[in-house]
Amino acid sequence: MNEEDAITNVVDPIIIEIFLYKSNYKDRLLISELKEKAHTIKIPGIDDSSFFVKIDDMWEILNTTFKKDLKDFDSTPYDSLNSTVTSIFFIDSMIQSFDQLRYFRINVSDSPVYTRKKDDVISFDYKIIHSKIDLTEICSIEYLSFCKDLFKKLGFLNENPFNPVPYIEIPAKDLLGKIRNYLMSIDQESEEAEYILSLQLIFGTKLEKDNSTVLIILDV
Repeated sequence: MNEEDAITNVVDPIIIEIFLYKSNYKDRLLISELKEKAHTIKIPGIDDSSFFVKIDDMWEILNTTFKKDLKDFDSTPYDSLNSTVTSIFFIDSMIQSFDQLRYFRINVSDSPVYTRKKDDVISFDYKIIHSKIDLTEICSIEYLSFCKDLFKKLGFLNENPFNPVPYIEIPAKDLLGKIRNYLMSIDQESEEAEYILSLQLIFGTKLEKDNSTVLIILDV
């Protein structure tokens, strides 16, 4: 995996964007099945070649129309998948890996030229549009207090003691950019700097690359 695509197990993708190609037989078949059988959602102002589909509908189609494909992937040694893997394999893998996933945004491409190989390794590009990080599940009370104070300093959290907000929602690029700038302004050997570095590790790199909108849970 490219370092820019690193995602930690604390990140819960909610909406993922993928490309399917009409020039690829399996992609074309999947597009047709989704349009015919799934409850597709179009958003006004978004390209006609793009639509959203619920995970339940995607899962149902994969496990009916593409049931044999999934069985073949399961019985094929991982080292041999390189020559047989299709988008079906990757989409199924994402559904199994991301238990909070709710929607795929499907972009249908007419391009006759595409590749799913990088450095002779099969890969599947995807973008995390919306995600969640629940800090209450992994952080101590002390660390949560630090995070709240940091987000207040950066202007992302305006906590009202009479109406506390247990979360913030913000584009990852804005948040991590301000965190980096703030880190540069403090003592790099301080405990605060160590906390900030550990927070950056929690986010990983892909959320910023994709500029995912992140819902960060700070309180129960």
